[in-house]
Amino acid sequence: LSSAPVPHPRPPLPRPDAALSLAGERVDLGTRVLVAGVAPSPRFGREAEVAAGAAAMRAAGVDLVDVPLPPRLVGPVARGEGAPVAVRAGTVDEALAAGHAGAAVVLVPAELVADVLAATAAPGGPSPATVAVVDDLGGLGAARDAATAHGVPLAFDATPWAGAEAVARESAAVLEGCRLLRTTDVRRSRRIAAAMTALLEARRPAVWAAGGRPGEDGA
Repeated sequence: LSSAPVPHPRPPLPRPDAALSLAGERVDLGTRVLVAGVAPSPRFGREAEVAAGAAAMRAAGVDLVDVPLPPRLVGPVARGEGAPVAVRAGTVDEALAAGHAGAAVVLVPAELVADVLAATAAPGGPSPATVAVVDDLGGLGAARDAATAHGVPLAFDATPWAGAEAVARESAAVLEGCRLLRTTDVRRSRRIAAAMTALLEARRPAVWAAGGRPGEDGA
């Protein structure tokens, strides 16, 4: 059993218009749940340490490698082969720096989404995909509303938790509309992502049959 404050479960109804652009390709998030594996922060601040951690994450089959700032650590991994790079940024300047370093995705708090979108749309600005991130299920509703208003996907950061607590929180987050899981336990999160993707795929025909339209399902 878990003590995680899980929201009241609702049927996970996919949004057919939810998508994320990665490496020039459209990824349908109506039914797919992505996993961003966090590369460990380097003990000695060396690029080689981050590159090794990123390689391990890519070998584990993540959809994105989450690399810690500063940009000098992001760039070498972003230029490598395999899963694209994501960066969690706490400010607009950090998001821009990550984008300039080659990050394909920046994860930012919901309250910064509008500012980051404006900054990356400016002439000469980088063009990473912006994703709203939340790590507290209690604030998920407000974050989902902000993400929907700005037309960006929603991610859940599960790195503070482990074991059954993490499983409960990740599952609840997907039920409430998150389509990207940020994790240090790739094996666990991949299992959750696969199970929830299968459930979302099974639900999609029922949504269409009921005449559901993009944005009206709450996912």
